[in-house]
Amino acid sequence: MRAVLGAGLAATLPLLAQSGEPATPRPNRVAWFAVFPEPLPEGRSTLALEATSQFLRPDKRDSRDGRTTARLDGEEWQLTGDLAKELGPGRLNLRLRVVNRSGGFADQAFVTWHTAFGIPNGGRELAPKFDFLYHLERDGVVVADLRHAKTQLLDADLAYVVPFGDESFGGRAGVSVQLPTGRRSDFSGSGGTDGLVGAMGWKRWTALRAFVQLERVVLGVSAANPYRAVLAHRSFTRGWAGIAFQGDGPGFWGGLGAELSLGASESPYAVQIGRLDRAAWQQHITLTHRALPRWRFGISEEAGTYTAPDITAFVSYRFGS
Repeated sequence: MRAVLGAGLAATLPLLAQSGEPATPRPNRVAWFAVFPEPLPEGRSTLALEATSQFLRPDKRDSRDGRTTARLDGEEWQLTGDLAKELGPGRLNLRLRVVNRSGGFADQAFVTWHTAFGIPNGGRELAPKFDFLYHLERDGVVVADLRHAKTQLLDADLAYVVPFGDESFGGRAGVSVQLPTGRRSDFSGSGGTDGLVGAMGWKRWTALRAFVQLERVVLGVSAANPYRAVLAHRSFTRGWAGIAFQGDGPGFWGGLGAELSLGASESPYAVQIGRLDRAAWQQHITLTHRALPRWRFGISEEAGTYTAPDITAFVSYRFGS
C-alpha cells in the first residue's frame, strides 16, 4: 500500500492543494488515540464521513515483560459533525462523533491488494479474517475492551479559536476541552476531561500554501482511572505540516487541487509494546476541486512506522462560506 501511495504522491505533488483558510488537520484514528482530544478546529460547521481499517498484528500484541496485552482488529465507520458559531473575536466549535465499530468486510480486500502488488500483508495473514476485538490490559486489569459490534458516541470536543491575519499570511490559536460523553471501558472515551492548547500558521504564495499546526495535549485522567497504569505521562505534543495547491483553470484537470500533510504525535504510553510506546506518524492526502469548493476527499495512512496500523478514507463537506 505504501508503494502505491508513494507513486500517487509523486503524481500529485505538481498539483499540491487549496486556497483559502486551511481546514482542520486530519486526526489519527488509531483506537489508542481516539480517546484523546481532537485536533484544534478551524471553527467552521462541517460534516465528515470516514471509513477506517484498524489492525495490530498478533505477534506484536504482548509487552516484553508480559504485563501488557493489546489487541486492535476491526473496522470503523465514523460520522463527525462540527457545529461552529462566531463569538466575540473568535469562533466556538462543538465537535460530536458517532462511530460504528465491527469486524467489517475489508480484510480480504486488503490481503488481495497486498498480494497482487507483492506487498507484505503486515501480519494480516496471522489473524482470522473479519475478526473484531479491541482490548488493552495491564497487570490483569482491563483498561478498555470492545469485542462486539457497537455504535458509540465518542467524547465531545468544545473549542474556542481566534483567527488572525488573512488568507495570504495568518493563523489561528485556541483551546479545546474534551468532555467525557463517551465511556472509558469500551474505547469511546478517556473517562476524564482532557484539554489542549494549540495554534496554526499558514503562508500562501499565489497558488501554493504551506501550514503548520502544533498542540499540547493534557489528559485529565484521575488516579483511579485504569488508563493511568499504561501512561508514562499525562501530556504530550503533536503537530502537522503540509503544503497545498488549488488549480483555477478550465476543465476537470485545471480545477483539481491536492494537499499533502504529515502528522506526528508523541505517545503518552509506556508499556513495552513498541507500537504503542513509539511516536506515531501519519500521512494525509486530500483532493479538492474548484467546482466543489466545500468538499474534501482523501486518504490517511501510517507513515512507515506501523505505530499507527490503520488506513482511513474520508470525505467532508463544509457549510457556509
